[in-house]
Formats: sequence, structure tokens, C-alpha cells
Amino acid sequence: MSYSFQLLSTRLVCTLALLTLAACSSSSPKSPKSPKPLARTTTRSGITELHLLTMPIALNLDASPGDDGIAIKLFANFAGAIKPVAIRSGEIELLLFDGLLQPGSTVPAPAFTWHFTSQQLKQFENKSLLGVGYQLTLRWDRFKPSSERITVVARYALGQGRFLYSSPSVIACSSTH
Repeated sequence: MSYSFQLLSTRLVCTLALLTLAACSSSSPKSPKSPKPLARTTTRSGITELHLLTMPIALNLDASPGDDGIAIKLFANFAGAIKPVAIRSGEIELLLFDGLLQPGSTVPAPAFTWHFTSQQLKQFENKSLLGVGYQLTLRWDRFKPSSERITVVARYALGQGRFLYSSPSVIACSSTH
């Protein structure tokens, strides 16, 4: 394969990936206790969108039978920015729900939550032509999925009890307990 063809292929893949990320939107699960969706809210860090990409299936990360983890990629964007940016302040929470979140219904309490400060996220940071992202493999402790699917949502604390949410990602579980 020629160098110019490889360069063209790489640019095409990058463009398609950026268009895919741009098509994602941030939203908030609806709940009487959760805040209303915040469209294009600018945080003190400038972040206006969170994008969460997940592996389609849960993972078995230990020698015991059954799923006990997930693999994700997290991206943050400023308003109007093409490339994802680094999260340099605040906290990210990744919320795991047992089953599917139903639109318009009350959002249940998360079955498991992971917390990361911007400092802690640095160890998972990846820089590429596409921008800055975070690649994490996350294990849950005692949680056992009761459904064949789990839902994961990322959220960024805006302060005063408000949050910026990613779109929910649904992950298949290979076995229920």
C-alpha cells in the first residue's frame, strides 16, 4: 500500500470517527430527584458534552465464572470543538444500572458507582489524532446483574447538585446470577 493511500485512509477513518462522536449527544436520565437535561451548559472547565463508548458485552476479569466488569472510553468536548479535550478539573462519576433505563420513568439508584477526580483520570488518558480520551477497565465488587443487560452513564458534576450526563450505553451480560 502506498504512503499517500495510507494517509488518505487514515484521514478518512479519523473523519468518520469524529463525525460519529459529533452525532452523540449529552442527556440526563429523567427522575423527579435528578436535574433536568442541561443542553450545552458550560462548566467552569468549559466542558459541554460527555461521550461514552463501551464494549458491547460485560467482561469476566477474574477466575470466577460470571461477568464482573466493563471496558469504556470517555470523551469530553468544549462547545464547538471538533476534538475531545482533557478533563482538568472536577469529578467524573460512572453509574452502573441493573437492566435498561426506561425513558420517562423514575431512574433507580445505581447498582454501582465509580468516582474519579480529574487527577485520577490522568492515568487513563490517551492522546491521539482524534483528541484526548480516557480508556478504563472497571470492575464491580459484589454486584451481580439480575438482567441480561446493564446500562452505564457518565456524569460530570457542575456544582449545586447539577450534572452533565452522557447518553446511556447498554451492555449485554453473558450470564445472569
